Amino acid sequence: MQELSGASGRAEIETPLRNHFFHGKMMDVYHFDLETSYLNSHRRRLNRLVVGAGVVCGLNVEAGRDLNSVIVRRGLAIDGWGREIVVPEDSRTLVVPAETIDRARQIDDDDCDDLCVRVMLCYHECMSDPAPVLAGDCCSPDPCAPGAVREQYRILFRPGCAKPRRVDCREPALISGGRLDYGALVNWVSVTRDCGHAPADPCIPLANLIISESGEGHYRCDPERIDITVRPIVYTNRLLAELIQCLLQRESRQSEEE
Repeated sequence: MQELSGASGRAEIETPLRNHFFHGKMMDVYHFDLETSYLNSHRRRLNRLVVGAGVVCGLNVEAGRDLNSVIVRRGLAIDGWGREIVVPEDSRTLVVPAETIDRARQIDDDDCDDLCVRVMLCYHECMSDPAPVLAGDCCSPDPCAPGAVREQYRILFRPGCAKPRRVDCREPALISGGRLDYGALVNWVSVTRDCGHAPADPCIPLANLIISESGEGHYRCDPERIDITVRPIVYTNRLLAELIQCLLQRESRQSEEE
């Protein structure tokens, strides 16, 4: 995992710093990194605070061929630090590690045989495209260095279930007398909402798996009990337009019935 910083990791609220260009300026690694970090940090901050973290599309979780395995379908998500996670194609068959099942058994509060494991999607960077170092210094004696950063993903299994998503209204005072209370809305945005701290764990829960013992110490992921409703989703403009259209159609039908 990356270090927590506004430039490359956590998109915290901090004073932005960008390059100031002028003729004759000596551009070195620091200044090129500064340029990239400035653009990335702004985009990730907007993703986190405006768009929100969650699944944008795809990423369905299905049972694999093995007894305790799954496959994650292709898709796109935004993690808790505002970084885009691209899964360009369906994953290989992913087997739940035996140690994760053991830990799930230890934390299970019930006496039943079924265990719960959650599937997590995490942002992961890999250094790639090695290139020769033509002008090294005392700190970089290696003749080659990675020339690119490949933004990939990682699927993790963690013991225990992810909590169900809340869908109830958290601020009922925003609507008063059938109208939007703008004062209450301003107070919620300005006082109640906390925009200064990104989550410590940026990974996105994709599903809860119910794993049952299939005999002789073997376990099986129940394909009928893979719960993807625990994942957060991104409410894109397209999705919000669909929700508004559904509400309008429902209101129209109710008016006709009356």
